[in-house]
Amino acid sequence: MIKKLKIGFLVMALSLAVGVGSVANAADLTWSADQTVSLDGSINLTILSGSTATSIAVAATTLTVVVPASSTFGLISPQRYLLTNDIGIAQTCNNTQNSVTVTGAQTVIFTPAATLCSFGGGGGLNSGGGGSSSSTVAQSSTPVTLTITPATSTTPATTMTTSTPGCSGGNKYNTSTGALCVNNAVVANNIPGCGSGTSGFSTASGVSCAGNVVGSSVSAAAGSYNLGTKTLKSGSKGDAVKELQRFLNDKLNLGLVVDGKLGPKTIAVIKKWQKDNGLVVDGLIGPKTKAKMNAQ
Repeated sequence: MIKKLKIGFLVMALSLAVGVGSVANAADLTWSADQTVSLDGSINLTILSGSTATSIAVAATTLTVVVPASSTFGLISPQRYLLTNDIGIAQTCNNTQNSVTVTGAQTVIFTPAATLCSFGGGGGLNSGGGGSSSSTVAQSSTPVTLTITPATSTTPATTMTTSTPGCSGGNKYNTSTGALCVNNAVVANNIPGCGSGTSGFSTASGVSCAGNVVGSSVSAAAGSYNLGTKTLKSGSKGDAVKELQRFLNDKLNLGLVVDGKLGPKTIAVIKKWQKDNGLVVDGLIGPKTKAKMNAQ
């Protein structure tokens, strides 16, 4: 059964029931304290103190909010779940929560998903006081899949000593994963604070442990570009993007600023490069594109 809470002319009754509202006008409610709303029995959301709404409808999997003009409505997921909404309001994610702020006269339908939002260790916004990092996630009106891109460690790359499938025949990069091959082995990416784990987050920096590989020390081949193991795309950030920018500067003499941020203009150059080199023109820098780049 869908539970629905409507705030309109009964706003005063709701204020007395929840003990958190104060009347802004005859049809608005202003929260004077944070209030928790539960969807589907497992997703908990917090309406922030100071928020104002004309009406709010709570269903099994959605939260519909009508915000009046010159007002704001703040919503937080303390579980860091995605706060997908139908008008593409940006989400701000850090290591403790995910949040959105609705400003002005708007009607928004939130459809939260039990999927963690992503945030970067160094490329996000500082969220004050505690020094934790955050990033703003732009949304489209259709569901998207967010990929966590781990920050590349400053620790010298190391390698596993065993022969690795995908690195045979003198390949510079693994044909299955895109990882750099040295002496027919995969160059490891040791992320401090991850130990031997490949999931969760670093205890030293809070970055994702995805892509962490442990092995014995060996230097990477000279002249190679360490483009990482993750597929790079518009919006990607980090050391792997810097390596891509160095490649483009070296091979195409573009004069790009090596800032580790991959934008739409660079993607346009990548697409032309893919076309010139007989690759699928999709603007994604995956294993085949990386291998082609390191073969030049």
